[in-house]
Amino acid sequence: MTRMTRNIVTMMLSAVFVISFLFGTGVEGLFEFKTEPVHPSRAELRTLRAISKANYDLAVEMGVNSIDNLQNLENNLSSRGINVQNGSISHKQLIETHPDEKAQQTNSLARKILKSSLYIYNTECIQKGVSRESCAQFLSTKSIPEGTKGLMDECLDFFSTHKDGNNVFRRLLPSNYKDGFYQMEDKLPSPREISNSALHGTVASSNDGNNHEDSHSKNLALVQWTQFIEHDLSKPVASSSQDGQQIECCDADNYAHIPRNLHPDCAPLIGVNLFSKYGKETCLNYVRSALSIEKCTFGPAQQLNQATGYLDLSQLYGFTRRSQSSMRTFSNGKLKSSNGGLLPLAEGDKRNLYCALKSDANETCFMAGDTRVNSNPYSIILYTIFLRSHNQFAEEIKTRNPDWTDETMFRAAKKLNVQLYREIVFEEWLPVVLGQKISASINAEPILRRANNLRDLEVSNEFAVAAIRFYFSMMPNVLQRMPSPMNNEINSEDAMSKLSASALFELMEASFRSEALDQPSKLNEFLASLLNQRALRMDATYAGDLIEEFTKARVPSRPNVLAFDIQRGRDHGLQGYVKYLEQCEGRPITTWDDLNHYIAPAEITKLKSVYEHVSNVDLIVGGISEIPANGSTVGPTFTCILGEQFSKIRQWHHNLVADPVSFESKLKKVTAAKLMCANSGLKEVPKNIFYIASNTNPLVPCDELLKSSN
Repeated sequence: MTRMTRNIVTMMLSAVFVISFLFGTGVEGLFEFKTEPVHPSRAELRTLRAISKANYDLAVEMGVNSIDNLQNLENNLSSRGINVQNGSISHKQLIETHPDEKAQQTNSLARKILKSSLYIYNTECIQKGVSRESCAQFLSTKSIPEGTKGLMDECLDFFSTHKDGNNVFRRLLPSNYKDGFYQMEDKLPSPREISNSALHGTVASSNDGNNHEDSHSKNLALVQWTQFIEHDLSKPVASSSQDGQQIECCDADNYAHIPRNLHPDCAPLIGVNLFSKYGKETCLNYVRSALSIEKCTFGPAQQLNQATGYLDLSQLYGFTRRSQSSMRTFSNGKLKSSNGGLLPLAEGDKRNLYCALKSDANETCFMAGDTRVNSNPYSIILYTIFLRSHNQFAEEIKTRNPDWTDETMFRAAKKLNVQLYREIVFEEWLPVVLGQKISASINAEPILRRANNLRDLEVSNEFAVAAIRFYFSMMPNVLQRMPSPMNNEINSEDAMSKLSASALFELMEASFRSEALDQPSKLNEFLASLLNQRALRMDATYAGDLIEEFTKARVPSRPNVLAFDIQRGRDHGLQGYVKYLEQCEGRPITTWDDLNHYIAPAEITKLKSVYEHVSNVDLIVGGISEIPANGSTVGPTFTCILGEQFSKIRQWHHNLVADPVSFESKLKKVTAAKLMCANSGLKEVPKNIFYIASNTNPLVPCDELLKSSN
């Protein structure tokens, strides 16, 4: 990069940050989080301003060298055979958080800046009595010095090129790190202890999913769609080795490593050995999330989001241009598919990126724009539905516009598919999650007539790693089979009684595998059962397959989703639950008794058994423990965080520049019910697909629905 080009980029970035500051920190809307800025004392400011350029140069040199030298340690770990085994628990966790090559490069750059910042904190701030908050705030305003180790040039290059799937999670409240920059709090209870003992009674307990059904008759389509929407908006990814290899923090038997075998990015979930007082500690892999940057300054860690802040079906089409290309046929605007309109198959080395297979056996493995596509059969179904929808749009477009190019057809089909998806999210899914009143308020907000703050275009950390993850509480161990010959039909009032005790799949066995849906006919059968089976209650009790089970093995035999989410919240520096509740409710929370308005007494007792003080409760734990408000699925804190995010998303969508591709379409008002009918073999569906069919939610024949679309 030439000096002139570098100066232009610097001026552009400076202008962006000034504009962002003038317009504030968010779109004015229904949900606002406000905090008082940090004001360093005069003595602290004198100390901070006295830091010399030579000290900043030295900090950068030390920071860059520390990352460059990491390769030696990684080579040693690899030579000791410390790597992720295919089909292991760690493999499943790392498929969900797999970074692409660009994310790896961004993470490396961000960590050089973080290491440089920590050097100044340790050598200047700590030594001279400057608080962590004042130090972090001040360094966030200090530009990286030019010239030293080429770090500033590398940072400016990052902003001058297309970021393409490398965004930064914004924060609703300031980060909460022990050192103000990156160190996780170490005096909180173990995530596995919270998940296994506190919330589930005993370590060996397991909810089979049959006695915790949702009282409002919400079905599993709500779980399915929420996960799909999460995949669209949020993808935190794990750090990886310098050569792109996945990091393993536990040994092959799921016991803890000795310290010299731990990668610096490891923060494993350690647990006691229940069967031997003096035995090795058990271990579940956790690799700290990859980092990104929002400006070329020093400062605290900011996590990378590989997804976009738009509802754009990027989980299907791909977050980057490269991943989108791998999904396209480049013929007649269509996406790739396999036999019977199923998702395309991952082949060769790609199989390990999408499926956790223990061998090279000839087992079906699907691919999509997101490596999480095979996380469970629920998600596979919806990815398939939208794949088929795109290709149907492409066929209709070709019929009416045979002279259009493949690119024009593809863009037009994608535009219609995304339009359909957005309408369902705002008009049908959101009212079920937040309630009719809140969702109507979001949809009725006036559209702002000004440019959006660039930081508003991002997804909040609190939304991504806590609030949107509520659906795991509602996910049962099994999808129950409907008795033949009703495989392709939906039943009414007594739907649940007609479900067989036998299972179409078990969650643990089907995780990150595709064989449960390896035949086109299975999709109809699965979809019918999904619309008939009630979701579990949204509460702090997870189905057994999502937490640990020790009765058959001395070590963990599967991932612990709740413990993983608790650890990730701490990794991302989220504040405690009560800080968000205070912002959302406008009242102080200082004692356990203050939670009585929001959490049932029995649940408070569970929390008190593991957390020393109410201020220590993790955001996701407090959020799923809350009593849902009338007509909504989640409690007040998650309603607030989810509402804040979707309020912004709606603003962004209305301010988007119109796609230059336009054409006349026969598409009328779409519904989720029409989408299901048009892309499956179902004969009838509930009018509102997120609830069990009933007198108030009647079945609608697919023939009638599809006829009304012509």
